[in-house]
Amino acid sequence: MSPARIAAVAVWSLAFSPRAFPQEALPEGNAYVRSAIGGARPQDTLINDYSYDLEESREHLDKDGIATSRETRRYEVYFVKTRPVKRLISRNGVPLGAAEQAEVDRRAEAQARAIAEGRTVSEQPGLRLATLLDSFDFKTVAREEREGRPTLVFDFEPRKEAAPKRRGDRAADAVTRILTGRLHIDEADLRVAKLEARNTPGQKASVATGVKVGSFELLMEYAAIDGKVWLPRKVVTLATGRAFLFKTFRIRSTTTYSNYRRFSVDTEEKPKG
Repeated sequence: MSPARIAAVAVWSLAFSPRAFPQEALPEGNAYVRSAIGGARPQDTLINDYSYDLEESREHLDKDGIATSRETRRYEVYFVKTRPVKRLISRNGVPLGAAEQAEVDRRAEAQARAIAEGRTVSEQPGLRLATLLDSFDFKTVAREEREGRPTLVFDFEPRKEAAPKRRGDRAADAVTRILTGRLHIDEADLRVAKLEARNTPGQKASVATGVKVGSFELLMEYAAIDGKVWLPRKVVTLATGRAFLFKTFRIRSTTTYSNYRRFSVDTEEKPKG
């Protein structure tokens, strides 16, 4: 199982903010988070107008947290009907050869056509924000300023009753059940700005046959692009555990998003019709 992605980022604290927001009553956590994450909005389709570059890195760490190996992949990403299409362009800083790039492009175009024609509805595996609604209870704890914007802060922990399992995503379900953390939601746009989570002390997750995660940390950060659409900024995970009793692992995965651009202006990969 590949560790879910996270991002290590700083948090603005109201105590250190140059200005404070009006001290309105804090809303009830569960209802507010569900209104922010659940359901689509008309502006969600604006994501189809944007593209960005994505770099994924996977590091194996020693017991002191020093990387012993590192692999990277770089992609160009665009959206079709709000679903991402990833186009691989390099591995470990080396561009793909012409023949492989042509095959990658062919597969990306086929995926884009399938999405456009409604022939694919499969979800990518992993921890998705929408799964938080069924898995956690949220408590509103603060109102802070984040990058000059009012932001509500929520602590969350697993619900006492079991959340419904998602077919085919056993690993993500197992990890979700042991997480606690903090969620930041932009008040103006009702968008997730940041998420931090880690496993409850002493809680472990069996994510595959013979594979058990002993510790897990997750951070995600999002940003408002052009004041119109929210896109990811950085995601980082750190997972440690044991595979088949004898082999231990410590893996850090980092996904960095950059070069956001209007799709119709700055790229020509978007499939026609």
